[in-house]
Amino acid sequence: MTNSDFDDFVKRQQSEQQKETTLDSTFDPKQQLEQWLGYLDALYRQITAYLQTYVESGAAQIEYRNITLNEDFIGDYTAREMLLKFGRSSVTFEPIGTMLIGTKGRVDVRGPIGSARLHLINKLVTNGRQLVRVTIMRPGDPPPAPPLPEALKQIEWVWKISTPPPEMNFVELTQDVFFNMILSVANA
Repeated sequence: MTNSDFDDFVKRQQSEQQKETTLDSTFDPKQQLEQWLGYLDALYRQITAYLQTYVESGAAQIEYRNITLNEDFIGDYTAREMLLKFGRSSVTFEPIGTMLIGTKGRVDVRGPIGSARLHLINKLVTNGRQLVRVTIMRPGDPPPAPPLPEALKQIEWVWKISTPPPEMNFVELTQDVFFNMILSVANA
């Protein structure tokens, strides 16, 4: 190894550190948490709208309780968990967090006979393979450019239910999809 090889190495490391610092400076944990809690409340309003007839007739009840979550870069915070009651059956919507790979948030749905997952995800994503990008580089190739921040701002976040791995598919949450999900976790 020559001095010029070492100089090149040091310059690359400095360049990568500057890129990371630039990307890190755009992350605001407080803003991320506010957005996450806002999307969580929007999910609960959506579910309440789906169940409005059943709640008004007394066939279903909706309750909330506060839970404490802890996430890297955000720390401890309080979020609401939703509990649906249908007679003797109940279904819990437990927020998992927002600092997840490929999604902006996840809520686990648990019932007496099963569970499901809701993901806050890019509207354009329909399966798990779209969330992973593999790049093969030869030694000496420049690293690929990261996605442009402008492209990341154009994402439309929507709630989708996921099928189990390995063929993880995402289906947008509609009233019919929601009712089928409830039947699959609670139809004892």
